Amino acid sequence: MINGMGSNVAGITGATSASGAPSTSAAGGSSFADTLKSSIDEVSRLQQDATKAVDDLATGKSEDVTGVMSAVEKSDLAFKTLLAIRAKLLDAYDEIKGMSV
Repeated sequence: MINGMGSNVAGITGATSASGAPSTSAAGGSSFADTLKSSIDEVSRLQQDATKAVDDLATGKSEDVTGVMSAVEKSDLAFKTLLAIRAKLLDAYDEIKGMSV
């Protein structure tokens, strides 16, 4: 998927334990918040790389048009994936919020 983002998303199990403390997944050992933060950081890094590649192409420092297009597309795909994950999380939150206790 996106430079490790797929494995981060697949490793998400639960946000908190019964005591309310952040739980860790058995496989990766990272909490939901850590996984989400690392995925957001990865998307940010890809966007910065794409911006730098476009700037280098525009200023003549680079002539690798295919590399620039690849960086821009990778950044775009990562951002769209992050937006889809956000939408799913908001849908889950709305569903949980609507449950009667």
